[in-house]
Amino acid sequence: MVQGIRNGKFVTPEGILTGSVTLADGKIQQIQEQNVNNSQYYDAKGTYVLPGLIETHGHFREPGLDYKETIADGTKAALAGGFTTVFDMPNTKPPTTTIALLHAQVERYKQKSYCDFAINLGSSVEHISELEKVNPSEIVGIKVFMAGHQTTPTTIPNLGDQARIWEIAAKRGIPVLVHAENQQLVTAREKMFQQQGRTDMLAYSEARSELVVEMAAWEAVILAKYYRTKLWILHASTEGEFDAIDYGRKNGIDVGGEVTGYQLFFTTDDYKKYGTLIKVSPALRPPKINSQLWELVRNGVVDGICSEHTPHALEEKQGDIWNAVSGTPGVQETAAAFLTGWVGHFGKNSLEKGLITFARCASTNVAMFFGFPQKSGIKVGNDADLVIVDTTHPWHVQKADLFTKLQWSAYEGVNLIGRPIATFLRGELLYDHGKIVGNRQGKWLKKI
Repeated sequence: MVQGIRNGKFVTPEGILTGSVTLADGKIQQIQEQNVNNSQYYDAKGTYVLPGLIETHGHFREPGLDYKETIADGTKAALAGGFTTVFDMPNTKPPTTTIALLHAQVERYKQKSYCDFAINLGSSVEHISELEKVNPSEIVGIKVFMAGHQTTPTTIPNLGDQARIWEIAAKRGIPVLVHAENQQLVTAREKMFQQQGRTDMLAYSEARSELVVEMAAWEAVILAKYYRTKLWILHASTEGEFDAIDYGRKNGIDVGGEVTGYQLFFTTDDYKKYGTLIKVSPALRPPKINSQLWELVRNGVVDGICSEHTPHALEEKQGDIWNAVSGTPGVQETAAAFLTGWVGHFGKNSLEKGLITFARCASTNVAMFFGFPQKSGIKVGNDADLVIVDTTHPWHVQKADLFTKLQWSAYEGVNLIGRPIATFLRGELLYDHGKIVGNRQGKWLKKI
């Protein structure tokens, strides 16, 4: 049993502290600005230690789609990427839209998950009444697809239905997590480009443009303002979406927004190289908008960073832009991709600011917004979820490195910095230098 971590540069909510952390009973017992000379402590010399990351947006594909991913493989990949907690998304077969299916999913994770977990309840028009009966402490929130794509099981495109959900959620104190795209605009624009015979990758980004996501974000925020609903905008990709979020905050709404690792790392310029492997929804943005997104991250405007791990079989990613499925895996690669992108945009001298920003957005902010303060960073009394990150040796991403079931990645062949090399969950070393070294430890998180 590891008693602590020594000789590390710990990325705490207050800044970076060099020293040691003592662990006991799954918690952080003590933080010291000195090295502990004890062989029972993990030696983190030359590395940074981050808090365990929280994947707000994990599609782990069970039940019904486990040919794409399994809970076991996906949560191993999460640990290898530094994510010690995952929030399950309801894109399953059947989708998690009832209390009975929710409880079945909890039991499934209890048996299979290598990291801690919490579950999002999906929304569908026929099951809106379930939202009035579910125990709020048992779910992260209510997932709403305002628009769909090839693998979306349920959508709520009608504003009247959305309003019913926002109202119920507000009365019951449940956050709404929204895929914010306007379905009417998506449908009209895709039809227009298809009639023009466009099958190039750019047509997809132009069809699901900034207009599409910004319109939906504003609709979601206005509904939240009216009903006083707690709101989280998933995978935001434009400055305009964060303008809507800022408006909501100025009007007293508890609202936040996340960006994904792939939206930060890739742009429409990468379509030529990667093609449909990086077809995602919302679509990738041009370099200018991508640069604006990085500035929002640097300036503290962005609340959360996640991978939106969305694995598909490679054959499903083939074909023209309209038929290939949308989504890409990445929970194992996101931390390194973020830090690589940060240094690429802001320089090597800004690395520590990047680490602090990432820890805040991928751990502390998310934990506090969704009601899991024990996961909110490297603090005495918090869960001993810790990730050791190597920023000195490049990671040349290879298929053999990957734990995700289908073992493909758009990052394959890319050199990344900031690879997680060891991950502790509640004080237990579960991942170490490319290997899972511990048994399944995942626990179901309920709201505190």
